Amino acid sequence: CAISFLYIMNTKVFLQIFSNKLLLLKARTSCGTEKKIEKEIEKSLNINITSEKLIVYDENINRLGSLKRGVLKREIRSKIVLTKYQRSMLIGVLLSDGWMRNKIGWNSKIGLKQSIKNFEYLWEVFIRLGNLCSNYPYLSKTIKRGKLFYSLQFETRQLECFSEIRNLFFKDGIGKKIITKELYDYMDYIVLAHWIMGDGSKRNKGVVLCTDSFSIKEVIILINILNIKLNIKSVIHMDNGKPRIFINSKTLLKIRPMLLPHFSKHFLYKIIH
Repeated sequence: CAISFLYIMNTKVFLQIFSNKLLLLKARTSCGTEKKIEKEIEKSLNINITSEKLIVYDENINRLGSLKRGVLKREIRSKIVLTKYQRSMLIGVLLSDGWMRNKIGWNSKIGLKQSIKNFEYLWEVFIRLGNLCSNYPYLSKTIKRGKLFYSLQFETRQLECFSEIRNLFFKDGIGKKIITKELYDYMDYIVLAHWIMGDGSKRNKGVVLCTDSFSIKEVIILINILNIKLNIKSVIHMDNGKPRIFINSKTLLKIRPMLLPHFSKHFLYKIIH
């Protein structure tokens, strides 16, 4: 169908651009780093770009065909709305690796950064948010503990439709990310799937959610929301003095069928042991 064809062509174009950038990047690095990046390229680009599956609106939606470059007029930006799927996805991303940039008097923007080896997941998120962005993902570099790391990230436009999410996570729309009981109204398996993919890790055939940036009071709120809204029993595990949420193997087995439709194949190892 036309949508699938557009997705395939846009994906091929981006992968070509991305591959060329990485080849240039390799030429500027040491021999050891070059070999490492080359392996990551091979893994990252090994994704299916020939799917002809018909995509139903708001059901694992693909909005890449709606990506518009350049500046949009205010009246156009103000009419952009989030679908329920996009809203849940963004909340799950913000509970984990995503960030939101807020400025008083300005609309917010949301971003996500992943290592090159997690390119497949970042691309799957990006193609569902294409109508909210003005450009494709781009390479970035970070120095940690004296070492240079390369990653891939994308940012959305600054849009009014993010106000609801901003008010959910930030007091007065600014400052540090917080957790409140209002999250209950938004919690679903799409949110949980992206939360696990971003900040989850397998442990004892269950899964641990990294919640180091939240207070123990906020973690208790999260546990109660999971319990009451989704009937997910979980407990707090302290790790280096930080509270984390542990979902045991029995509970994970029960909720896995609800998570799978929203899970990237790249991260299935986190819930299938």
